[in-house]
Amino acid sequence: MKPYSAYLFRFVVVMAIPIMLTGCAYIIKSSEIPLLQTGSPLKGISPKTFAFKEFRDIRWTDASLVGQLWASKIRLDQPAATVVATAIKKELERNGHTCLVDSPEVKANFVIEGIVFKYWFAIDKGFFSVKGTGNVAVKLTISAVSPNRGVLAKNYEGEYQLSRGGGLPIHIEEILNPALLAMIKEISTDPELIAFIEK
Repeated sequence: MKPYSAYLFRFVVVMAIPIMLTGCAYIIKSSEIPLLQTGSPLKGISPKTFAFKEFRDIRWTDASLVGQLWASKIRLDQPAATVVATAIKKELERNGHTCLVDSPEVKANFVIEGIVFKYWFAIDKGFFSVKGTGNVAVKLTISAVSPNRGVLAKNYEGEYQLSRGGGLPIHIEEILNPALLAMIKEISTDPELIAFIEK
C-alpha cells in the first residue's frame, strides 16, 4: 500500500504547485502567442489593405478573463478581443497584406469587424491523468469597400485538446494558444473567404 500512497501524494503535490505559485491570478502573455507556421492560400492573392474596426467581446464583462482554476482567475494581459484581432492581423501581414486601424482617412480594400464569443479553457482531472481543452471563436464581418462587392459574415472556431498522465500538469498556454492558432488556420484557409477577397 505504501507505493500507491506515495504516488498519490506526489500526484496531488505536482497538481497543486502551479496553483500555489500563481496566487489569486495568472496572466497569459499575448506576446508569447506564436504565429501560424503552415502555408496559406492568402499568400497567393495580390496584396490587399484591410482596415480593422475595434473588435467586440460578448463573452462576459471581464474582457481579459479566460477562466478560473480553483481559486485562481486566469487572464490575458490584454482584452481577448484585442488578442484575437492582433492574431488575425499578423496572419494577414504574414501573407503579404497590409492591416491598418479603420478611420475616414484610411484607403482600404476591405473593412473587418469581429465579435469574440469564445475564449476559454477547461481542465478535467482523472485519478492519474489530466485533460485540457481550449476554445476560441470569432464572428468576422468583412465588407468590401468597392461598390457591389458585398459582405462576408462568418463564424470561425478553433479547439485544441491535450491529455497528460503521470501527474504532470497542463499549462493553460498549452491549450489556449493552439486553439487560437486553429481558429486562425480556419480563417486563413477558408475557400469562401479566399474567393471573396480575390474577386
